[in-house]
Amino acid sequence: MRPRRKERRLKLFFRTIAPNYERVNTLVSFGLHHHWRNFAVQKADLQPGQRVLDVCCGTGVITKELAKKVGPRGKVIGLDLSPAMLKIAAENLQDFPWIELVEGNALDLPFAKDEFDRAVIGYGLRNVTDPRQALAELYRVIKPGGKVVALELAKPQTPSLKRLHQFYTAACLPLIGYLFTGDKEPYLYLHRSIQNYPAPETVTKFFKEIGFTDIDCTALSWGVVTVHTAKKPGP
Repeated sequence: MRPRRKERRLKLFFRTIAPNYERVNTLVSFGLHHHWRNFAVQKADLQPGQRVLDVCCGTGVITKELAKKVGPRGKVIGLDLSPAMLKIAAENLQDFPWIELVEGNALDLPFAKDEFDRAVIGYGLRNVTDPRQALAELYRVIKPGGKVVALELAKPQTPSLKRLHQFYTAACLPLIGYLFTGDKEPYLYLHRSIQNYPAPETVTKFFKEIGFTDIDCTALSWGVVTVHTAKKPGP
């Protein structure tokens, strides 16, 4: 799919699901998404006063946790392609004046080189047309010695679990999504995006090719989620 066409489609999808996004996430993940997000935030190794970028910030759940870690002396910028998701994020983050929300594209970040101490991307690499380019942009905007954390849905590697997971995402997710939103297409897209997302070792290869070091990949919940961490060489 052409990049511009996919962007328009994603904006439409997220406009549809935004009002019930967190409720559906909790239901379809059996509440595990809270653990996955908290794990990713912990892996960022944040310190008070740091500047942090949250790419594909959605409704701002991870953004809020990042802001708690860096405190008022720090700065968190949440970026998302969807105005509908950012609108909800703005409502959820009113008590954190050190958070700034920006509409933008993960493939062309509107920030200078070496601007952030940390960058986090949650459930975003599946949705971009070029995951490697998105990682290259994160590499560009973090400072030398900075760290990137990428949280993403994935496919279990065990054959039996892989079949069960494929059935669940292909048949159950669209039904649940339809009951909440009246539209199953965004959840059919979710299934396709998980199936088409590169294997964890391929994503690790992207990190290496870009120039990251100290690359690590942790599989959570029997492999349905992965968390990649990596550093930009420097002090």
